[in-house]
Amino acid sequence: MTVETIPTCAFPGCTNPPEAPAPGAPAPRYCEHPEHNALGAFRKFRAKRQQRKEGKRQAAAAKKAGDMPVTAAPAADFTSPPVVPGPGTAPRPEAVPPEAAGMASELLDSAMEAAAESATDNAGARDEIVALMTRLATDLPAYIEELAIITDSAAAEARIEVVTKASAQRTLAAEQRAALAEEAAEMAVDRLDEAERNFEEETERIRTETAKQVADADFVRAELERYRERVGQLEERLDQVREEADTARRERGDLALEIERHRAAHGE
Repeated sequence: MTVETIPTCAFPGCTNPPEAPAPGAPAPRYCEHPEHNALGAFRKFRAKRQQRKEGKRQAAAAKKAGDMPVTAAPAADFTSPPVVPGPGTAPRPEAVPPEAAGMASELLDSAMEAAAESATDNAGARDEIVALMTRLATDLPAYIEELAIITDSAAAEARIEVVTKASAQRTLAAEQRAALAEEAAEMAVDRLDEAERNFEEETERIRTETAKQVADADFVRAELERYRERVGQLEERLDQVREEADTARRERGDLALEIERHRAAHGE
C-alpha cells in the first residue's frame, strides 16, 4: 500500500501546505505567507550557516582559552527521503542527491582515518585535522542546502518555459501589430493615391468647364455686341422712317391745301 505524503511549504520550519496553483502555471512550493519564498528560504539558510560559523568560532575560542579538547561532531545524515507528490502538485526536488551524501560520508571517514593515523605522531596535527573536520561537518550542510536551492531544475525549467511562452506571445503580438500597421499604411497609401487621382480629375473637369464657360461668355458678349449694332441700325432706320413719314405728312397737308384752293378757284 502506497502512503501518500501531503506536500508542505519549502520554507525551513514551515508546515503549512503550499498555496493553490494558478491555472496553467506550475504548482507553487511555498505557502501564502508573504516572506515564504525562494529568497526568504535562502536568507534563512544563510542565517543558519552564520549561526553555525559563530558557534564554531566560539568553540575554537573556548578551546584556546580553556585548552579544552574539541571532539568531532557526528556526521550528519545528508540524505533525505524522497517526497511523494500529491495529486495536482509538481514533484519537489530532493534536497541532496544520494551520491553527494555518499561522497560526503566517504570524505568524513577518510578524514577520521587520517586523523587516527596521525594522532600517534603529532597531537597538534591531530587537533588541527579535527578542527578542519569540524569545520567541514559544519559548513557542508549549508553548502548542500544552497546547492539544492540553486540547482532546482524543475523550477528553473518551469520559469524558462513561462518566460519562453511569454516571449513567444509578445513576439506574435508584435508581429500581428506590425502586420496590421503595414496593412493600415498600405490602405492609407491607396486612399491617398485615389484622392490624388480624384483631385486631378476634378481639377481637369473644373478647368474644362471653366474654359467652356469663358468661351460661352465670349460668344454671348459677341452676340450682345452684334445685337447692339443691329439695334443701333434699327434706331437709325426708325429715325429715317419717322422723318420720311413727317415729310409725307407735310406733303399730304400741302397737297390737301392745294386741292382745296383748286376747288375754291373752280367753284367761283
